Amino acid sequence: MHSVALPLEDVFRRMSRSEYLEHRMTALIHLAQKAAENALAMWGGRRSDITHLCWGTMTGAMHSPTIDILLTKRLGLSCDVERTSVEGMGCLTGYRLLNIGRQIAKGNPNARVLVVEGDLRSAIGNSLPDHAGRADIVAASLFRDAASAAVVSGEKLAEGERACYELICGKSRIVEGTEHLVDYRELDCGEIRLYLHKELPNAVGIAEPAFIKALIAEARASKADPPEVTEMDIACHTGGPRVLHEVAKAADATDEQLAASWAVMKAHGNLSGASNLSVLDYQNRVVENGRQWVLCLAMGPGVCIEGLLLQRVSSPPRITESRASDTCPEEEAIEQRVSRTLRRSNSESAARTFEAVLADVEEEEEEEQEEADGITTSHTNDTLLPQKEDEEGKESACWRPSRPSPTHGGA
Repeated sequence: MHSVALPLEDVFRRMSRSEYLEHRMTALIHLAQKAAENALAMWGGRRSDITHLCWGTMTGAMHSPTIDILLTKRLGLSCDVERTSVEGMGCLTGYRLLNIGRQIAKGNPNARVLVVEGDLRSAIGNSLPDHAGRADIVAASLFRDAASAAVVSGEKLAEGERACYELICGKSRIVEGTEHLVDYRELDCGEIRLYLHKELPNAVGIAEPAFIKALIAEARASKADPPEVTEMDIACHTGGPRVLHEVAKAADATDEQLAASWAVMKAHGNLSGASNLSVLDYQNRVVENGRQWVLCLAMGPGVCIEGLLLQRVSSPPRITESRASDTCPEEEAIEQRVSRTLRRSNSESAARTFEAVLADVEEEEEEEQEEADGITTSHTNDTLLPQKEDEEGKESACWRPSRPSPTHGGA
């Protein structure tokens, strides 16, 4: 597996709509191709043996030929490769793809499944507007552009192929009564609307113990012998400090067990669906603690939970933590991005701002009724899609989520 995260400059602001879409897809494919090339190299097999390609993203657009086709050609895969494309699943996409690959390989011992996830969050508006509010700072501080990839093989490994983990089992779950907690969509006026309810981390924390228990039970039913969760590493998507704290609480785990998640999040923020395999890549090549089992967890809109249980079978060449930039943005690029955010937001630190906003968001919501049920952010590129106005000159096309009914657990 391998991951690549590259912060991009705001080069999309003064382009025509067609130029914007073309550059967005070009940059996204470049990231995805680089991650896939590195994953193929770590695997060590022949790319002509890849039987399936599973592609996923949250950076959606009407674009044909689709990215899975373009990646197939750029990577030199067989034109007969079976392709699957997943969009809109958010921060769990990487593990959903890994589970799809696991299911394919389980049914076909000769299968070789390349899974690739990429997101270009800067291209869909996650940069600070000229007049940034607190919610805008959250969005700009949290998300980064990234891609990650892995190869899933059937049981029969060929000469030269390397496996790091055995995928013991996996599981997906939709959490009932939580669909109002996350909403992410492109509006008619061209804005991107991200809505996060303040109860989202709590809802995830409440649902996860039963999910983890069911996942471990499934592993034991398959004749595997996983240890207690306290003896596993946990590779969780980098959804923010509150999410990681809730995951640790739900699993009765320590921060040390989530070391890879914390390291990737602190260095690079939320890499959306690409964060899944990015954290697993860091876990695989940097973290050394003797534990052989990894519990993979991620959450996405729905609210949905995705999980896998992995057991290490071999170790790849290790890299030191100081060289972790091989799999993530270079330190200089990170500093440039953070400095840019600092200048525009006049805050001490983008990361500190993000944590501070999450910490006091409940207090702020009590003072500002408009945000009484969560965080709503929107970004628009006026040079691309001017905001529509009605006859009275008011905004007409910008949807906002209605307040959830108390029967759905709303405030």
